[in-house]
Amino acid sequence: MQTINNEIFDIAAQASLKITVDNNNVDIKHKFRLGDKSFWGVLFFLFGCFLIAAPFIKTSNTTSKVIGVTIGLLFLTLSILSLIRQAADSLKITGTEIKFRYNLRRTTIPLGRHMTVEMKTEIMKIRRFGTLGSDFIIISYYLQDLNSEIPILKFQMDNFYADKARKLGNGITQIVNDKIRQIT
Repeated sequence: MQTINNEIFDIAAQASLKITVDNNNVDIKHKFRLGDKSFWGVLFFLFGCFLIAAPFIKTSNTTSKVIGVTIGLLFLTLSILSLIRQAADSLKITGTEIKFRYNLRRTTIPLGRHMTVEMKTEIMKIRRFGTLGSDFIIISYYLQDLNSEIPILKFQMDNFYADKARKLGNGITQIVNDKIRQIT
C-alpha cells in the first residue's frame, strides 16, 4: 500500500473525519464536533420543538396536552437519531470483510475480487429570501460489486473548501480501493 499524504489527514480533520490506516485495517469514522453547523442546526431544531410543545402543555384541554407531548417527543426522537447518525457513521475494512455503519444501519460484507468504491460529489445550495444562504459540497461513497451499488459513507464541507473536499474524497477512494485490492 502506498504512503498517504499528511495533507489528507489534515483535510479529514477539517471535515470531522478520523482516518486510521495500518497494514491490516482501514478505519474511517465521523468525529462529533460542537462547532459543526449541522450540530447547531439540530440543537436549534430541538429548541424549536420545545417551543412548539410548550404551549400545548400549558393548556387545560387533555387532548391538546397529549397531541403536544406526542409531537414534541416525535421531534425530539428524530433529533436524537440525527445526532447519533452524525456521530456513528463509519467504515472499516479488515482482513476479509468491509464493515460500515450508514444511516443507523450496521452492515458487514465479505470482500470480493470485483468490489470497488466509487466517489460521487454533489453541490447543495440552500437559499432563503433575503439571505446569502449556504453552499455545501457533499461527497458520497458507494461500494460497487458487479451490478449492485451500496452507499457506505458520506461527508460534507462548505463549498468554499470544495477543492480540499475533492482532494480528500479522492484520497479516501484511493486508500479504500488500495486496501480492497491488497486483501483480495
